[in-house]
Amino acid sequence: MPTSRQIANANSGPGRPARGLRIILLSSLIVVTALTAVGLPGILQPAPTIDPTILALATSLQSSATSTATASERPPSDTPSPAPTRIAPSGSLAFAAREAGWTHLYAFTPGDARAVPLTWGSWDDRDPAFSPDGQWLAFASHRDGNWDLYLLSLLSGEVLRLTQTPAFEANPTWSPDGRWLAYETDADGDLDIWILPVDGTQPPIQLTNQPGLDISPAWDPNGRRIAFASDRQGSLDVFLANLDDPDNRFINLTHSPDVEEDHPAFSPDGSRLAFTADQEGVQRVLVLDLSAPEALPREIGQGSRPVWSPDGNVLLALLQSPYRTTAAVYPLTGEGMLPFGFPSYPRLASLTWASASLPGEVWARAAEAPAPSPLYEVRIATTDAAGGRIELVHLPGVQANRSLLSDAVDEAFVALRLRVALEAGWDFLSNLEYAFVGLNDPMPPGFAYSDWLYTGRAFAFSQAAIHAGWIEVVREDFAGQTYWRVFLRTRPQDGSLGEPLRRHPWRFETRFAGDPIAYDQGGTLSPSVPSGYYIDFTALAADYGFERLPALANWRTFYPAARFSEFAMTDGLDWQTAMLQIYPPQALITPTPYRTPTLTPTITPRPTATPWWLRWRTPSPTRTPTSTRTPTASPSPTPTP
Repeated sequence: MPTSRQIANANSGPGRPARGLRIILLSSLIVVTALTAVGLPGILQPAPTIDPTILALATSLQSSATSTATASERPPSDTPSPAPTRIAPSGSLAFAAREAGWTHLYAFTPGDARAVPLTWGSWDDRDPAFSPDGQWLAFASHRDGNWDLYLLSLLSGEVLRLTQTPAFEANPTWSPDGRWLAYETDADGDLDIWILPVDGTQPPIQLTNQPGLDISPAWDPNGRRIAFASDRQGSLDVFLANLDDPDNRFINLTHSPDVEEDHPAFSPDGSRLAFTADQEGVQRVLVLDLSAPEALPREIGQGSRPVWSPDGNVLLALLQSPYRTTAAVYPLTGEGMLPFGFPSYPRLASLTWASASLPGEVWARAAEAPAPSPLYEVRIATTDAAGGRIELVHLPGVQANRSLLSDAVDEAFVALRLRVALEAGWDFLSNLEYAFVGLNDPMPPGFAYSDWLYTGRAFAFSQAAIHAGWIEVVREDFAGQTYWRVFLRTRPQDGSLGEPLRRHPWRFETRFAGDPIAYDQGGTLSPSVPSGYYIDFTALAADYGFERLPALANWRTFYPAARFSEFAMTDGLDWQTAMLQIYPPQALITPTPYRTPTLTPTITPRPTATPWWLRWRTPSPTRTPTSTRTPTASPSPTPTP
């Protein structure tokens, strides 16, 4: 296993040293301030001046940076106090989960009631991978600026930096002897698979060099093969790299032009390969028998990113819903361990499973983990004294038809706006297509009468960004409904912000290219993954309570019905309850005119004043002058002969 000195001397790979988090935040703040005169380059109107509250919050964030590039989270003790190692017959799990705006690592022993945190701080840690001896955890993190690879000692808690480049590096996987890591990186412009010696005695080795995506490596337990996903032949397929055959190294195992496969995982004996298959937004876990690769894979169930139990009898996978990502346990045989409960983390990101037990020090250090801090504070300052209703609040510096939101959600929106500006490098949410929509305001044809924009709890970002190519949307289907994951392009494209896309986005415009299949489907997948760096706007919005909404049923034939730009903070309320927070009950009564069955005359009611919520300007009829007709003399009757 590596030592601290070996890691410190490790080859930093191609490129220049990465920036620190303090520099990243300060640069982002400067960019956000500069956006007051820039907006979306060449397309959007100049962005308004950033609200002083946002600038003050951004300034406060500068003090949360980490220290040096190779520093650990906490200085390791010279003589760590020994703690007993718990015996875990089913092995140990580590996973990444998102909570309070950041993704971090946790450890879990099957049968326990809860997991224990392994990392914490104002950065993201993800893609954990146990070393073969179970003493180290390799993972990806941007704690020092760029996305790099790190090692966490489970015994001491020391964090060691493996790479230090401006490139994106993630998804590490160990060789069986624990001496090498395979991982994905865009060091040469697109995502490829590289191999890194853990002790730093050799420079990294590039395994793939194909235009497009080569991602998600998994090392064969027998040591001489690496599985990965690639779109070199069109859609994402699972490939096998034979390290002993340079002439015929890469073999396509799936050949599925209409399905995108990703995240392969070898069984403990190397005889089977589990992977994710995504078809029309629905993700499934499949298992391929490598002794008969020409046979159809076995479908296990819904999910993604599968991992094997140490005995090979259970698969654990991520199960995604529109607003949650949990774990699903799939027993493969009647033998082995029984299914177990998984800790209640609603937003899981990645998993790893090892046969080793966790050192006792893991539980001792967990007591040092601070409680998550809230991302914003709700302050409902004004209410309607008569009815107890919540008022609408103006959004400073936001351009919209009505730049208003409910006082119950405006703090969350302001905090989200700042976070997106810092993460993307430009003030994306300063231009909105819609914020609050009045009860009697016209909406685009086809929108539901119960749209959340009427409640003051939702917003829709400007469509100009997607037309300018600064937004990509990925289709995801759940229970017959279509949702969209929105990725926002970062302003700096040097790797300091965001990360490369890993999925093929949806192209609505191909519906009008003359292809009848694309017309019926409402578009097609993009033939390639766009280059550049993006942030997951859908994930950030969820951090602050704003959830995406499903597309309407007619989205394939009516573009606005896709609703990928609309996000709402429901707080568990139904639409009518949310409306009653800002409107009196009378405003929601919409009588439908109908013909009475008889012609019985009724008394005409006296006119009443129009309520405030229904007032809108109706044009008065204008009298058109007409010329006065000149009378003409009638002809005299003629006598009858």
